[in-house]
Amino acid sequence: MRQARIYQYTLPVTAGLFLRDQRLTQREGLVVELSEGAQRGWGEIAPLPGFSQETFAEARHALIAATAVWCDHRNIAMPQLPPSVAWGLSIAQAELDQRLPTPSSFQTVPVCTGDPDALFAALGHVSDGPHSGGPHSDDPSDEAKVKVGEYEVARDRLMVTTLLDAIPHLRLRLDANRRWRPEQLAAFWCGLSQAHQARISWIEEPCCDPYQSLAQAEALGVPLAWDETLRDSDDTGLKESDHVRTWVIKPTMMGDFAQVNQSVTRAHALGKIAVISSSLETSLGLTQLSRVASSLTPNVMPGLDTLGVFEQQLDRTWPGANQPLIPLDDQPLIWVNTL
Repeated sequence: MRQARIYQYTLPVTAGLFLRDQRLTQREGLVVELSEGAQRGWGEIAPLPGFSQETFAEARHALIAATAVWCDHRNIAMPQLPPSVAWGLSIAQAELDQRLPTPSSFQTVPVCTGDPDALFAALGHVSDGPHSGGPHSDDPSDEAKVKVGEYEVARDRLMVTTLLDAIPHLRLRLDANRRWRPEQLAAFWCGLSQAHQARISWIEEPCCDPYQSLAQAEALGVPLAWDETLRDSDDTGLKESDHVRTWVIKPTMMGDFAQVNQSVTRAHALGKIAVISSSLETSLGLTQLSRVASSLTPNVMPGLDTLGVFEQQLDRTWPGANQPLIPLDDQPLIWVNTL
């Protein structure tokens, strides 16, 4: 016998969270629970406002229809589903089939707001005092992510330089969210010393036009990472250019588990770094993404440091997180089907 249950959650998020210049006060999503015999699996479906191609209402409608097909023992046409629905259903099926890897390091690259002392703590080190820069770690794998492009180029450059000077082994992943004009990208990059440039792992989506980003990368040697471009562009040459170092793979916005696996495999075949990244999933979704990252990209720290925007955790606890845990059964059950 097969049964599908769909829960809807609404969790408050911290004040001051903006997505594409729109304030987000709560995170709304769905959780599907698939059961067959004694086996069960769960998956989160949470389109990201302003980024996902489908709305929450569209995802909910598609999920209900797809789970009805699943309960009837028919094959679900995953490529025809909205990406968030395909991802949630496929990860629930993988968990039900015990194909979802269980071991996980539950590690993530920390997102830094510019305070070296806070970054010391996030990396597991202890600072001697405000902006003291010591003692330092000898671990060459120290890496953090910094958002740039929200303020003046000079301020971004000062923040990056300060962090790199404070932590000698630190490498930075920079994410501009397509906020820079080409001349701003050039001013930022050329204003860094060569030693500091060498410690920038990549700059993710620097310009609104990816062709402008690529042109600057070719001219200046900027290491690029694609995120939206992987999903928005049909230009294979753009995505596979030698100047693109990294593919940032966000399963919620990409599709089912098989497609995510294929994208990682393709990136590796092209000699690129593949990094699994979150789309503001709850603790339930993040723990599953961590397990996927541990399996598909074991040598690359994933970008999952987004739980801090939530005031609560959902059903599963992220190790070390302090937010209270809300059981899934406390969320509204909106649909059940048994066949």
